[in-house]
Amino acid sequence: MLLVQRVVLNSRPGTDEEPVPGHFRVEEAIVGPFLKEGQVLVRTLFLSVDPYMRCRMNDDTGAEYLAPWGLSECVDGGGVGVVELSRCESLSVDDMVTSFNWHWQTQCLMDEKLLQKFSTG
Repeated sequence: MLLVQRVVLNSRPGTDEEPVPGHFRVEEAIVGPFLKEGQVLVRTLFLSVDPYMRCRMNDDTGAEYLAPWGLSECVDGGGVGVVELSRCESLSVDDMVTSFNWHWQTQCLMDEKLLQKFSTG
């Protein structure tokens, strides 16, 4: 098992209020214990912060295609990371990957079909 830090939505700011750090909290969680076939363990390097995320902080996102984040649940968005462990053929240790469904935590177990490998050179 692996202990990670993750960012969760602590409270909702409301439609007309500015988000502040108090709307989030950092907590520890356990990931694992084992990789399934087709999964990798990825160490998070970069996370995106985009305007559409503001909508996801409230129950009513204002857009049918956006689901709201749940209270006390890990927030997600785009991210970049490096593979630390792999149980799939298409991704190896030290591969750089990106995804638009990245949990905001220090390390993530992810399905290979959610990831795109990219070259750093």
